[in-house]
Amino acid sequence: MGVSQLHRHVLDPTVDYYVLKEDWWNWGSGNIFDQHGTTIGHMHRRKLSLRAFTEVMDVAKARVFSVERKLVSIRASYVIKDPHGTMLGRTNRKILAFFRPKLWLEDEHGDQILEAQGNVLGKDFTIKDTRGTPIGRVGKSDFFRDLVVGGSLFDFTDTYAVNVLDPSVDRRLLLGFVIAIDNSVHDKK
Repeated sequence: MGVSQLHRHVLDPTVDYYVLKEDWWNWGSGNIFDQHGTTIGHMHRRKLSLRAFTEVMDVAKARVFSVERKLVSIRASYVIKDPHGTMLGRTNRKILAFFRPKLWLEDEHGDQILEAQGNVLGKDFTIKDTRGTPIGRVGKSDFFRDLVVGGSLFDFTDTYAVNVLDPSVDRRLLLGFVIAIDNSVHDKK
């Protein structure tokens, strides 16, 4: 069995590096690749959805989890759900953090699970657990194009690289958090 056959599922715990690449402007649909460049999942965002509903599927197109915006919320908030609609986590964004965006992920009881702190302008994020231990790093690999070319008119796709630092992390929470970061930080230009 070749390397490309080893990592065929988006939740595979041996995947330590993901690339999330959108296909169209800021629609949110696209592919998820592993560290070998193999497609291991897909993102599909409903085009006409006030909730920015995005479902993540494996290569066989079976739903793995979904991310959707809460409509009634003071700050950008997204809910990550399993395929049965059970909430796995809810993101919130610090309102007054313009230059270094900060988001956190809460469980169904409102307890913080993860925190993401962006660098200046939100190009890169470090995701930490409740003990402050880094569990992942996220980089927006097309940030330079957005900054130089201007973003919105020429912003054809967003691409994120996710380096998993803790192999035990729930991949649904980590990847859902990255989609929420894209929606609440970068798609709000």
